[in-house]
Amino acid sequence: MGNIWKWFVLVLLLTGCGGNPDYVPVPTPELPPPYTGETCMSANALLLAGGTPLIAVDAADFDGTNDYMSRAGLSGVSSSKSGILSFWYRIDGGNATARTLLEADDTPGAAVRFQVQQAADNKIWLNGYNSADATILALNSTAYAAAGTWLHILSAWDLANNVSSLYINGVSDQVAYRVNDFIAYTGVTDTALGSSPGGSLKINGCLAEFYFAPNQYLDFSVEANRRKFISGAGGKPVHLGVDGSLPTGTAPAIYQHLDNEEAVANFATNRGTGGNFTITGTLDTASTSPSD
Repeated sequence: MGNIWKWFVLVLLLTGCGGNPDYVPVPTPELPPPYTGETCMSANALLLAGGTPLIAVDAADFDGTNDYMSRAGLSGVSSSKSGILSFWYRIDGGNATARTLLEADDTPGAAVRFQVQQAADNKIWLNGYNSADATILALNSTAYAAAGTWLHILSAWDLANNVSSLYINGVSDQVAYRVNDFIAYTGVTDTALGSSPGGSLKINGCLAEFYFAPNQYLDFSVEANRRKFISGAGGKPVHLGVDGSLPTGTAPAIYQHLDNEEAVANFATNRGTGGNFTITGTLDTASTSPSD
């Protein structure tokens, strides 16, 4: 990785904040008045003070041939009308080819319940389905997603209130279809990251900071809520908490995270509540990171 150290570095092995990974040493330029000097602050307090808790992360490289991650249904997840999705994605190959980033199925390959895809036109699609297999959520971007660059995908939806959002690299970009109904997570038996369940439509690219929180919602038309996932200056990853709970106060079902220089196999460890994944193939550490 390149030089990613800016005003401060946030790593799990902090020495200046008593080893607590939810606290960061913050120098004066990162804080507004009346703060002075270097202060040890919680990431939440830093957000409230108007600062941005940047974080140094690594990314996992999926080769497009063998690599994907899978598990059964997400532990503790029930059918819901709302959700939040945030992740970083770099397209390396399979440009203008349909690829699946996340999919949760009731019957693998048939009864899809939730799906995030890079479509054949390189646009980002999110789809949610009810227990009768009807589409009740369909969001897609309109801009072409260029290969070889890091993309931040940020979305939230609340079908009960007929609202949703989709941001690509901090820019609102969505065509939306919504129905007031439940996305049927309850019956999910197979979940895959980096492909569809069973390994079809594998991505050839890199993922970082993959966060998925069914039954949670934030209004991303409010800039402060977007800053909980991506910094305003430079559009970089920010600290989500050890278990991903900082943005909303509740841990997500999926939070796949790698510290800077952490073993890439640990990307299968779910820091959220839904349970760990199993890697098929061999992931590599990505040559670049969205923190760079």
